[in-house]
Amino acid sequence: MANDQQERGLAKFTMGIGPLLICAFGVTVSNSMIFAALSDLQDKYGFSAAGLGFISAAGFMTSFIVQLVVAPFADRGAPKRLVLAALVLAFLGSVLFAFGNNLWIFVVARALTGASLGTSGPAIKAIAANMDKNRSAERLGRLRGIELAGFTGGPLIGALLIGPFGLRGAFLIFGVIAMIAFVIVAPKDLPRLPTTNESRRPSYELLRIRAVRASVLASLTLFIPVGIYDSLWDRYVTDRGGNNVMVGMTFLLYTIPFIVLGAAGGRLSDRRGPARMTVIGIFCTVPLVLVYGYLPNAWLLVGFAVVEGTIGALSIPATQSLMAAVAPKGRASAAQGLNGSGDLLAGTIMSFIAPALYGSYGPGATFGFAAALMTICGTAVALMLRTTTVTSTSEQ
Repeated sequence: MANDQQERGLAKFTMGIGPLLICAFGVTVSNSMIFAALSDLQDKYGFSAAGLGFISAAGFMTSFIVQLVVAPFADRGAPKRLVLAALVLAFLGSVLFAFGNNLWIFVVARALTGASLGTSGPAIKAIAANMDKNRSAERLGRLRGIELAGFTGGPLIGALLIGPFGLRGAFLIFGVIAMIAFVIVAPKDLPRLPTTNESRRPSYELLRIRAVRASVLASLTLFIPVGIYDSLWDRYVTDRGGNNVMVGMTFLLYTIPFIVLGAAGGRLSDRRGPARMTVIGIFCTVPLVLVYGYLPNAWLLVGFAVVEGTIGALSIPATQSLMAAVAPKGRASAAQGLNGSGDLLAGTIMSFIAPALYGSYGPGATFGFAAALMTICGTAVALMLRTTTVTSTSEQ
């Protein structure tokens, strides 16, 4: 009896996408481990500060390209192959980090882990959204919470493992995590995505559809501040009197609302409609981003992360569900890949702009610029969706 209740509780939590959640965590945690190890690798092998940029850029660029090029293959009837391939790539990248001994091997290793993210992300989002069209945002919210748990947990777990096991041992443990996920997922049946004659077309052709353009723009709008967090957050928290622990706390506190409220935020989107909740989510996020630039101390930054995470748990599942709703039949994974590529592009561009703004004009101008850009993009999204019919996912 107790076992039956536990199984029902687990099924309620996973919402039938347990294998996808396992894959999402295995891939994202393998990708984020590197952030705890970069300085140790640099100290041990003596490459320049520019090498840190090469390693990071390799992950972003391969994930960007793979999401555009590989995602459509999941629409051809066998997304499970991409899910398993992503776990193999995450394993290989971790092992290569473990046994590498120079910068360019680490660049290749980071490219492999980045490719794992680009291979799995669109496929698992497409599967989650298509399992039950009436609850697509709810499942995507749950999935996003697990992804963020992997991203924020990787550096923390990695930092704890490097001390007792060393760099090589820590990376090998993360490789084992990816292989355990592979062994768990391999025997499971994953739904096949709908396939049409259009499924072989490249992702970028979807941009001819107005609703798809609106969805891509909405998703990348919410990713604009991520470029600031990626390039400046450590610096900004430190300048406000914080330390590395407080930096880690902000990411942790941002993640918790997604884990707790992601599914609930998705249910709200399923009820009210993804287009409406996407626009609301964008314009709720804009003032939060603006306020970040004027918070006077690090503890306020830490506390405010919970507020932003709560709004994110509402808005991000809505944008992913919006893409699921507007994607043509047979193009579900390609559409999600297009969304992910737009996110990476926006984050990368902002990560180049933000440090220059911060150094010359300070945090107020930096976050103000991001908020203004989000307002312009959000207004364009609202206007595009206002004149575009978005079919409810339950009607597709």
